[in-house]
Amino acid sequence: MKRKSGKSNAGKVRHVLFVADFAYSSSSLILSGVVSALSARSDVSLIVRGAHPAEADWEYGVESGVDGVVSCLGAGDPRAQWFVKGRRGPPVALVSANQAAPSARRRTASFICDASAVGKAAADLLSHHGLLHFGYVGARADVPFSWDVARREAFVAALAWKGFRAEVYEPSPAEAGAAADSGALEAWLKRLPKPCGVFVSYDVRAMNVLAVCRSAGIAVPEQIQVVGVDNEPWICEKTSPTLTSIEPDFEGAGRRAAEAVLAMADGAQGGASETFGVRRIVQRMSTTDAHGHTMRAVRAREYIAAHALERISVASLAKALCCSPRTLQIGYRKVYGITVTDEIAEAKVAAAQKMLAGNTPVEAVPELVGYESPRHFKRVFKARTGATMSQWRDTH
Repeated sequence: MKRKSGKSNAGKVRHVLFVADFAYSSSSLILSGVVSALSARSDVSLIVRGAHPAEADWEYGVESGVDGVVSCLGAGDPRAQWFVKGRRGPPVALVSANQAAPSARRRTASFICDASAVGKAAADLLSHHGLLHFGYVGARADVPFSWDVARREAFVAALAWKGFRAEVYEPSPAEAGAAADSGALEAWLKRLPKPCGVFVSYDVRAMNVLAVCRSAGIAVPEQIQVVGVDNEPWICEKTSPTLTSIEPDFEGAGRRAAEAVLAMADGAQGGASETFGVRRIVQRMSTTDAHGHTMRAVRAREYIAAHALERISVASLAKALCCSPRTLQIGYRKVYGITVTDEIAEAKVAAAQKMLAGNTPVEAVPELVGYESPRHFKRVFKARTGATMSQWRDTH
């Protein structure tokens, strides 16, 4: 963004309003990025609103002299449109929108999830598992999304480049509605050649696909592997089997949005539309490869998460999974790109951070997360966070 010359804002405290629907975990990740961008700024005050339909706090905040707004309500949401109406309102950054901001005024910016990056990530994951057949499931006929088509086209194109084709579930208008859609989706899933990798455009829809597979007697992941988008924990970790999902870089988008709002508040020109890509793919039990590496690695990760406060070693974990330490290490690195030792350390550091955010004494943390040597854990913690436990507590 080009910055206009203007009056100095030295000493002025700017008020930034963050508005989201916190029913989705992506909102918390976007907020985390916003906080990260603003935490070192003593001249910025952040206001967070949950955008509950019954409350007018979001509107009240703008009318009360807010200097900028970061919204992840979606460009089509009436509340998001309210923020960008007229030409005198505060600068606004719309995050995770599926289209450009609904405004022509210059002090508005959009940060849109890159559908091409998401589709390519799904194609790369499923083809990496040695599958030869693929499918795509988008939204129901009565709830179309523009990004749905973009993700489908990117997935199909990425597979075509690899020499594969994908079957696409395209329900007719006559199959609109939950009941009609479930019947048509079941028939389509049964027709797919097996084994098959199916990319579903978002997690809520993938949950529906898994439910249809269960009722139809289609085994997941043995016959069909399923991957969704958004990495919503309340879905992905509770489905049966647990759902593999692509997580867009929501946190990075939040940082960029906060920086854009402050720049526009200082006179920079807005009106831009930028994209953000994929942060990671979290593999769970709905995807597995022919050699069993993925299933074993997923079970290892789930075991580590469930026993993060216990003393875990590669040897003890391999014994629990009925395999050799070498087999476990090779498979884990193949699936996740890191060692089992690194995963154990990450889980214990994360557990320690939760304790430090509360009232747990610093000196008690190493033993509580299962380390025999406090000195060893202190080295591990600082290597992974860049700070001592005391420093981390002071800054968080």
